[in-house]
Amino acid sequence: MKLLDLMTLFHNWISDKDFIWWPFSFLRPEPKDPITFKMTLLMTACFGSLAFLMFTILAIANNAFTAEYAVSILLSCFGGFFIWFNLITKPLWNRRSRELQK
Repeated sequence: MKLLDLMTLFHNWISDKDFIWWPFSFLRPEPKDPITFKMTLLMTACFGSLAFLMFTILAIANNAFTAEYAVSILLSCFGGFFIWFNLITKPLWNRRSRELQK
């Protein structure tokens, strides 16, 4: 089995778990349904917002919240999820989707 096949299998095994999608399980497509760019934008908005909120609360609780921190975390959360969803999740999910549609 090729490395790409193993990565696809592992990533999609993890992606099929409910806890990965919490609290946005309504976003999870069926395994046979491809993930579109529009869907990755929606996923980025939801997960990026949640991550930003969590990091902001943590910074406030530790008295470490600054304007620079807010900007860097905002860009990191949304940028990180956008990159992850478009370069990792979408291609590996859609690879399985194409196989299931055959």
